[in-house]
Amino acid sequence: MAAEAEIKVGAIPHVASAAANALTGSLTITFDPMRLSIADLWQTLTKMGYLSEGTRQPTVVGSWSSESADSDRFARAVAAAVVEAAVQHSAQLLFRALL
Repeated sequence: MAAEAEIKVGAIPHVASAAANALTGSLTITFDPMRLSIADLWQTLTKMGYLSEGTRQPTVVGSWSSESADSDRFARAVAAAVVEAAVQHSAQLLFRALL
């Protein structure tokens, strides 16, 4: 599932790379914020099923910098949402298998 996420998310236009860590359940996404807004990325990740509909989009204030606290918060929010989606998906598969 981690490799699949890397491939699918990495194929999003203006995403430079996606690196999944199956052990931590995190997905690090490097993208061009001048060409892909956080809102558009968030919407795409939701449509792809990596974020649940109720997951709130992080708010970024000020200029974008890969070293900023805002980008760290965004990365943590995306990672948490991906983990949540993976857990929900696994639970659904387990439930179906038990039926």
